[in-house]
This record gives sequence, C-alpha cells and structure tokens, in this order.
Amino acid sequence: MASPRHKQSSLSFPEYQALEEAAAPDVRYEFIDGLVYAMSGGTIIHNRLVGNIAFSLRDRFRNNGCQVLTENVKLEVRQDTRYVYPDVMVTCSERDWQASQLVKDPVLIVEVLSESTERKDLIEKVELYQSLPSLRAYIIVDQYSCWVRIYEKDPDGNWGAHHHLNRRDDILSLTVPAWQLPLEEMYRNVRFGQAE
Repeated sequence: MASPRHKQSSLSFPEYQALEEAAAPDVRYEFIDGLVYAMSGGTIIHNRLVGNIAFSLRDRFRNNGCQVLTENVKLEVRQDTRYVYPDVMVTCSERDWQASQLVKDPVLIVEVLSESTERKDLIEKVELYQSLPSLRAYIIVDQYSCWVRIYEKDPDGNWGAHHHLNRRDDILSLTVPAWQLPLEEMYRNVRFGQAE
C-alpha cells in the first residue's frame, strides 16, 4: 500500500466523495468510519513486489473469468463507511466486471507493507477485510525482508489462524482461489537495504 500522507478529521460520506472528485490524479483517499487518509506513491521495491504478484496472478487467472486489479482501484468494504485501495485484488464477480470504478466482491487481497501502513495492514485491515463475505484469502507482504503472512478461510467459511513464510525457497500456496507463487518469484529483483 502507498504511504498515508496525512489523516484528516472526521468527514461525512458526501464530503469524502467530494474530496475524491476534487483530488489530483496521483492522490487517492481511503475512508474508514469517517476518517480520511491521503495515500501517496510507494517505493520502487513496493512497486516491484506489486508487479511481481500481479503478474503471477494475471498469468494464473487470465482465462477463467477473474480480474486482477492493482493500487488505483477502490474497494467498497461497507457502503458509505469504508473504502480502501488494496495493492492487489482478484475478483471473479460479474458485478465487479460490470463496474467501472468500484470493486465489491474480491476473493483475494494482497497488501505490501510500508513503515507508514504496517499497523493498519497488520491489525486494522485484517478485521476490515475479513468482514467481506466474498473474500477467501488476505496476504500481507513485507518489502524490507522476506516475510509473508497469510490468512485463509477454511472450507466452512471460517477464518483460520494466520501462518508465515520467510524463506525465498518457500512457496505461497492458496486453496481458494487456487494459486501458488514461490517467494523467489515474488521477491524477484528485490534487494533488501536498497536506498529509497
């Protein structure tokens, strides 16, 4: 996720909509229970990770009716109260195929951590995303070390305990949606400690 530049005081949903409409093209605003967060650009490493993940997902889902969307597409978590911009989403919903600006039914969400979004992605967004009926998996990827946290729903629709991967020879493997990605591929061309 791109870095939040600032947090504003509480706004109503119509005020948030007006703010989004008036925003410069390179600024996005997340809206969570009246609080607005202006999102700015991320790092080169962040961009590489998002690209590597999106490329793998697009290759996997290109012929089965799903779309892979990245950072500039807004997700409605709860109507009129919660809107965010995940780093990567997969949706297979006909409703989302017909939409022009707003996704409502993702099956997979991936967030790439940054220093400024770590707390939100690791704590607040876990609960936020797990409230989505369509979501089957939420993945958090660190950009400063080889570290991935995975949350998945079980076949009965319950969220299991998260698990971690932290070696480049580990393989991220999901059941629904069915997808595998070696961490070596996820972290391809990522050098830790690189100057920002």
